[in-house]
Amino acid sequence: MLKKGSTSVTQSSDSQLEAREQLWQSFANAPLDDAEKERNLGLFIRSASLARMLAISDLYREIVSLPGSVLDFGTWRGQNAVLCENLRAIFEPFNKQRRVAAFDTFAGYKSHACDNKVANEHFQDGCYDTGSGYADYLRHLLAVHESINALPQVSSGHQVVEGDIKDTLPRFIEENRNLLVALAFFDMNLEGPTRFALEQILPRCVPGSQLAFFQLQRDFLPGEGYAYVAEVLGKVRHEIKRSQTYPSLCVIKLL
Repeated sequence: MLKKGSTSVTQSSDSQLEAREQLWQSFANAPLDDAEKERNLGLFIRSASLARMLAISDLYREIVSLPGSVLDFGTWRGQNAVLCENLRAIFEPFNKQRRVAAFDTFAGYKSHACDNKVANEHFQDGCYDTGSGYADYLRHLLAVHESINALPQVSSGHQVVEGDIKDTLPRFIEENRNLLVALAFFDMNLEGPTRFALEQILPRCVPGSQLAFFQLQRDFLPGEGYAYVAEVLGKVRHEIKRSQTYPSLCVIKLL
């Protein structure tokens, strides 16, 4: 059952949401100072969130031997982008050519601008709106993380790209004409933007590139599945599997 939160949608039950609330209160009221909280985040992270992080770590290790950037379509709060900068620092600390680019409107759903509306009452205008100025906040976060990691004096050139993907992605590719794509996340939910992004980046992918879809087989969000069938299945040689730790994450490996 879907439930509408403040700016997002969840499938958690009422009892699970109540447990989450208790966890949040435990975090807010923990007898730890801020530095200790930061070092002990494992006390508060939910298994589902940890599973997603482990899945992204598994994905990242698959691209360590490949050239190319990490593109995050529908980045929302930017967690994938930040995780990938830190995974870069763990698995390939001296590879400062691994760029991360996070794409989003940061304004949430806008039904008048969508090619295909999501057929669910919970996905309304403004859902996943991050609020004013969030793109700049995410740029700052990425820069802070990079400043802590190896070779902080060398910028990787990470980018946060704000706006409609049909405007921003062609411009991004034109400005980065040597762009190769090693890993791309798709979490835009809608068929139109997903198909467009796939069409644009597939010529830039290399053998072994990973395409990660978070909603590929969810019936209430069929857009990613439609885009996969239209742009990948039967057109591009690939393998497909699901994540062992985060089953809703499906991964396409280009051959």
